[in-house]
Amino acid sequence: MKKHTIPRWVPWLTLMFMLIGLFLAQELRIQSAISAASADPKTEVLISLITNLENETAVQEERLALIRKETETIIQQSTSGESHLTELQNELALQQIRAGITALEGPGITIKLDDNHAGLAAAPNDDPNRYVIHYENLLHIVNDLRNAGAEGISINGQRIVVSSEIRCVGNVIMVNTTRLAPPFEISAIGHPENLKEAIDSSSTYQQLSLTGFPSSYTVTDINSYAIQLPAYTGSFSTKNLTAVSEEEEV
Repeated sequence: MKKHTIPRWVPWLTLMFMLIGLFLAQELRIQSAISAASADPKTEVLISLITNLENETAVQEERLALIRKETETIIQQSTSGESHLTELQNELALQQIRAGITALEGPGITIKLDDNHAGLAAAPNDDPNRYVIHYENLLHIVNDLRNAGAEGISINGQRIVVSSEIRCVGNVIMVNTTRLAPPFEISAIGHPENLKEAIDSSSTYQQLSLTGFPSSYTVTDINSYAIQLPAYTGSFSTKNLTAVSEEEEV
């Protein structure tokens, strides 16, 4: 359950309003005393009362002015603090996007690749490795997309981040320690035309297409949100990382 915190300036503002009410009540008392004194100018008690009330009002006016000034200062500080907090939250959201731990949607390209089953069936005595998608193929296409300015990439639902590995373990392709099997769907968010040009000029994609591997791609409109990338849910290895101290930086 979300906890609501009362801003620091609220109690001060409440106190200021209370003092304003007391001040108004004081003014009414003064006016009442003045009316009574006017009816009987010789009443020294009423004149003394008016004098005391006026002095008390002056004190309250000074206190009210001081509290109003303090309240304005606290409100300004609170507003400044909230603005700084908003900046920090925006920066955190940006870093989460860059790290890949936030799901994204936007325009881009979707590429589909599959093993060449027809070629393998036509040449049963040939080397079967010639008719399957290898991890190098996926890795090269991912690099082509990155070089074209892709802001986020996934393969079969596995988000590609800085620490992602695309490698082969036996006859299995591993991405983020997850085994993937063909067909492969590579999704990338970025400027659609730039990503399209990157694939059209990709030697890896062209070689697969020309040698009979089922391959295709779909490009979205620049204003589309059709490409959806999941958040990275794995862990980040930091066993070889060491923070640099300020003395070492200097």
